[in-house]
Amino acid sequence: MRKLVLTIGMALASMMATTAFGQGGEADPAQAKARPAPKTSATQRAAARNERKAEGAEAARGPQIGEGVSKPEPEVKVSSEERRAATAKRRATNRAANKAGAFSRGGNVDAPERQKPPVSPRSP
Repeated sequence: MRKLVLTIGMALASMMATTAFGQGGEADPAQAKARPAPKTSATQRAAARNERKAEGAEAARGPQIGEGVSKPEPEVKVSSEERRAATAKRRATNRAANKAGAFSRGGNVDAPERQKPPVSPRSP
């Protein structure tokens, strides 16, 4: 019982000590406040406002955040006959490669079709 009371007493004493040391007292009035700013006249405020307004207008005319190149680069125009010929050539090449077995089924070696063992016909 004594050990329990002693342990609880020590824990309470340490908690009270940390809260007592954590309080720093009162703040120095000279350091607690910001320096008083000098009073500005209406003309000074208007001049500063006009300066900020000019800077803002200039920034609004320039490129904005997230804007890219507004005009895309001109690409070489290809006639529809040339596009059709290129498509036919590409399809013929792919057709020949597909017949030759150059394209793997499933896309890679981990595909489920490749995981299955080969099925051999049963002989009666």
